[in-house]
Amino acid sequence: MYLLCKLLYISVFAVLSAAPPYLPLYYHDALGFSSDQIGFVLAIAPFIQTAACPLWTFVVDKRPKLHGAVMGTTALVGGIAVMGIMMIGHAIASSTYQLSNGTLVLVTSTFALTYAFFTLPSVSLVDSAVMKILGPNKILYGQQRLWGSVSCGLTILLVGQLISMTSNLDVMFYVSGVSTLVFVILSFLVHFDTNEGEEDKLQQERLLSNHYNNQPNTLSSTTSTGEKKHRYGKYQSLATDEETAAYSSHLYKASTTHSIATSVREEADEALESVGGVDLGLAISRIPSVDQSMAHILEDDVPSLSIFGSVRVITFLITTLMLGISLSMIVYFLFLFQGRDLHMPASWIGWNGPTGGITELLTFCFAKQLTERFGVTKLVLAAHFATAIRCIGYTLLVPDQFSTNIFAMMLQTLHGIGFGLFWATAVSEIDSFFPPEQRSVAQGILGALHAGLGTGLGALIGGYVYEYYGAISLFRLSAFLCVVSSAIFCIGRLPRYNVN
Repeated sequence: MYLLCKLLYISVFAVLSAAPPYLPLYYHDALGFSSDQIGFVLAIAPFIQTAACPLWTFVVDKRPKLHGAVMGTTALVGGIAVMGIMMIGHAIASSTYQLSNGTLVLVTSTFALTYAFFTLPSVSLVDSAVMKILGPNKILYGQQRLWGSVSCGLTILLVGQLISMTSNLDVMFYVSGVSTLVFVILSFLVHFDTNEGEEDKLQQERLLSNHYNNQPNTLSSTTSTGEKKHRYGKYQSLATDEETAAYSSHLYKASTTHSIATSVREEADEALESVGGVDLGLAISRIPSVDQSMAHILEDDVPSLSIFGSVRVITFLITTLMLGISLSMIVYFLFLFQGRDLHMPASWIGWNGPTGGITELLTFCFAKQLTERFGVTKLVLAAHFATAIRCIGYTLLVPDQFSTNIFAMMLQTLHGIGFGLFWATAVSEIDSFFPPEQRSVAQGILGALHAGLGTGLGALIGGYVYEYYGAISLFRLSAFLCVVSSAIFCIGRLPRYNVN
């Protein structure tokens, strides 16, 4: 059932998991970049992504017939950009071109920017397409998205094994290229019934009609200039057809946006209750994708500034940003640290994907029961503690030992626990700070701070620290940020700052 939806998620996450996790290794080994240069190039993606996502989702919303074509075309352009990075490495290896280090970074950054602008919004485009395909069965979204998580872990593992067997980093680009072609083909199979737009217009007209009919003593007349005059009791207004249409659109949006968001959320909550909260697909569906963050912010009303005047809210948002920086510093430079400093083989490095993925999925699966038993405060602190312990553990590993490989995988399980506990509780916690009609923008702010600004700053800071102070200092700094973040969070949880 809904095979195309599952295949879209499998292919798009294969595209996003084949090359990006291993690019730091390629930048260092093949292109000779320093760690701060690697951090600079990696930081391009999250910043560009936050701007590209709303743009491409706006295009497909305005041109629904072109949704599949836009997904396929943008992915193809991004795929070509990734292959361009591989071509740079080949040119350097063959001494075909003699480029200065600065020029090399600039050219690589251009390809990275192109990839981020065209390919990274693909998850949001697929999310949008799947929701349209599901139609009234939107509650099944999580069951489709789950296949993307499985694909992500297996693709990272596959690429690691292939690199180990061939001793060639180009394998990641070949897997990425094949995955891109599969995704492009599947994208052009996506088609929608555009009659839904006409139904929306009819519903707008009905809402407007009902609104006018419910007004007391409403009278309408047409002036000599063609303007429509509406009288409500003792008052009257003069509106053109265009103004009336604009009011109709506003009325329709106000009456449907909240009801749709609320109904889907309530259906998911009811389904989770009915199965004891162990529906893995639904658990995943409650997590917004990274590239939807700014889209939510642009689509919803601006939240009241009084919300941000609360110490409890401000400290929580600061915690979200700081933990995002900390996790980003680990994620972006973990493979480089394991390969360059610990001398782990690629076959072992590839197991980071499924190892962290399994614990992350299990954490999301039981997040509801954990929240009910321990509460938000304890779980957020546990997430910080797990991340800090993970960082300290990396500083104790000894290179070139088999036991190091084992302990590195054990520490990777803490990623799923640290990130999973925080994000699962943060999604519901941020909801409690905002009124029901602004829950989408609340999730957008959460994602923008954690996965947007936090990720970008983590790449920049991590690259600089790694280059000039070493990997040990990087992980110690990450652990220190966790300690500071948890302290700030505890301040906001003091009874005096309770907003309930």
